[in-house]
Amino acid sequence: MTAIIFSGGKLLDPRQPELVEGLDLLIEDGLVKEVSDTPIKSDSAARIDVGGRTICPGLIDTHVHMFMNEMNLGLARTVPITYASAKAAFVLKGMLMRGFTSVRDMAGGDFGMRNASEAGYIDTPRLFVSGRSISQTGGHGDFREASVTTEDYACCSTSELFSIIADGLPEVLKAVRDELRKGADQIKVMLSGGVASPNDPLNSLQYRSDEIEAIVEEAQRWGVYVAGHAYSDDAIRRGLAAGLRTIEHGNFIKPDTAAYMAERDAYLVPTLITYEITKRLGAASGKSEVSRAKNDIVHAAGLESLEICKAAGVPIGYGTDLSMHTQQWQCDGLALQAEVLSPQGAIAAATITNARILRQEGKLGELIPGAHADLLVVDGDPYKDLSVFAEGGPNLNVIMKGGTFYKNTLS
Repeated sequence: MTAIIFSGGKLLDPRQPELVEGLDLLIEDGLVKEVSDTPIKSDSAARIDVGGRTICPGLIDTHVHMFMNEMNLGLARTVPITYASAKAAFVLKGMLMRGFTSVRDMAGGDFGMRNASEAGYIDTPRLFVSGRSISQTGGHGDFREASVTTEDYACCSTSELFSIIADGLPEVLKAVRDELRKGADQIKVMLSGGVASPNDPLNSLQYRSDEIEAIVEEAQRWGVYVAGHAYSDDAIRRGLAAGLRTIEHGNFIKPDTAAYMAERDAYLVPTLITYEITKRLGAASGKSEVSRAKNDIVHAAGLESLEICKAAGVPIGYGTDLSMHTQQWQCDGLALQAEVLSPQGAIAAATITNARILRQEGKLGELIPGAHADLLVVDGDPYKDLSVFAEGGPNLNVIMKGGTFYKNTLS
């Protein structure tokens, strides 16, 4: 179908605190053509009666890892890229069927998967890829055991996709330029320790300031922005001073740094659900004892970081950072963020705010004329009950991306 009219439902506008009654929505050639409070007439469009259900924009997750699907990430070095690609396609299809019509991959996802999706060979959300993250030796992107002394141990394995290790200005410049050459939509840099990485303390500061500044300048000259993995307040502030546009995680941010972040027009992308699920699963999460101890620390600080950033006026997006065996909880992070932001705020984070992060304002995250026809028809009111986005999508009657149905239970 090239033209479809959705009628008889309620529209979720993420900018409004309540659903809007009685609007018709016309889709033509993969775009929203018209939104009207009076019946839309068309001789060529198929009409779908929504039956009082809610029409809402497709959700956006701005922190996923399509290739990081091993319970123990250190074992990704044993997984060939071909096998990992098949798993990634499976994982991405699951995201789409949960209602996430766009995702931003924050290390690993590359132009090959994006091109395969755009060519229609695999069913996925819209993909915004970073390619390999940029990590210093021993940083969050370096998963080598201490006994490993070579740099090419991960050749032709999934580990090779996750990061490139670069030290000093010539190496970081070359690393960024190579990811830009391969079509990265954004650049990811590691600025602090992490939960999953085996060797770096959480409060470690990674990369010198001149290295970070060089990475940002190189990306900006290409018209691309830089996202930074950062937990500690010092790491966040150093990244902001160098010109980072998004801070990933940000759990230990302090009020004065949050105010500085707001001044710099930077975004926070929290990933609260991954800490919650790791703590809930314990050893069954696949994380090592060291990583689980780190997780307890960041988990305790998660909601407070949202409180601090909300008070400072920092725009807050939505990310999940889950692996294959925890993907079923991708939607549950909305309820976590709603504890601080309200249900409307959580949905806005996963729609219009994330659309701004992707530089897709007016194209994604809301259903207005000219936007991509990425939409859901939901049985229920998400503002009153976020569990309508439950695993498996039992309340999702329609999932559409670019005017194409991926699920449709309505006649």
